[in-house]
Amino acid sequence: MDDKQLIKEIGRNNDDAFCLLIKKYEKLVFNTSYKLLQNSSDAEDVCQEVFLKVYHSIHQLRNEDDLAPWLFRITYNKSISFLRKKNPAKATGSNNIDSESNMSFLNRSLVENQNPELTLEQKESSEQLFKAIDKLPESQKKALLLHKFENHSHKEICEMMNLSKASVESLIYRAKTNLRKSLLNYFNNQS
Repeated sequence: MDDKQLIKEIGRNNDDAFCLLIKKYEKLVFNTSYKLLQNSSDAEDVCQEVFLKVYHSIHQLRNEDDLAPWLFRITYNKSISFLRKKNPAKATGSNNIDSESNMSFLNRSLVENQNPELTLEQKESSEQLFKAIDKLPESQKKALLLHKFENHSHKEICEMMNLSKASVESLIYRAKTNLRKSLLNYFNNQS
């Protein structure tokens, strides 16, 4: 059963289809969570939370082709939330995905669990994006990651970074502008 059929059947409360979805994506979810948490028991707990969230919110998925990235985002967010609850000091250091090893792992997690026709060029583009994010000034990187990767609102980011709303909006805007320039330069040089 392909993802489109699985999603349709899960929407009809077909528990067998949900079991197939778990079997198909449990490796992606567990490996991503384990890489962030560094503990298999904690990763298993997060996996259960992830699939529970998926079961209750599968109807929110707008495009069946986005299932693996959607699962990845849920797993990432649940893992970071778990870290924050367990050890807030550790979570602050790990929630910025800024090391190349973490970035390449996260990219591999998605690539290994998606369709085989995913090309090397797409993987390279993704790696370049994360390298460009890593080169941003720290405040821009933090604001962008909190907003785009952890789905925090501007208001929440203001509180976390102790900045005004205008400052946070400016940091995110400048981060996007700098990323755009960096990526345009990279891809123009590749042509």
